[in-house]
Amino acid sequence: MLQEFKEFILRGNVLDLAVAVVIGAAFGRIVDSLVENIIMPSIALLFGDTDFASDWSYMGITYGVFIQAVIDFLIIAAAIFVFIKVVNKLTRERFVAEEEEDEQLVLLREIRDALVGENEKKV
Repeated sequence: MLQEFKEFILRGNVLDLAVAVVIGAAFGRIVDSLVENIIMPSIALLFGDTDFASDWSYMGITYGVFIQAVIDFLIIAAAIFVFIKVVNKLTRERFVAEEEEDEQLVLLREIRDALVGENEKKV
């Protein structure tokens, strides 16, 4: 049982998942800081108070909390979208090079298979 546990932990996908969780948590703090310290103060300069949670309620129903959560989600989603676009733009060249290698590999395999087919016909 200990050996099975060791194999489970050392699988690539488990280690990748662990790294993703740690990186995701760290990235979450960066995004939270971006929203709280840069984006929300900028919005406050334009529109005034940005705290809907405490001001908007009706008969004990704090719909302002929901509105604040939706606004936070949209800002965080936009920040992540922009971050991913920048990362994709910076790493695009690497992926293009890998695709070219893959195309060359496919062509080489086709040539090899054609040569093997010709040799089999001769024998």
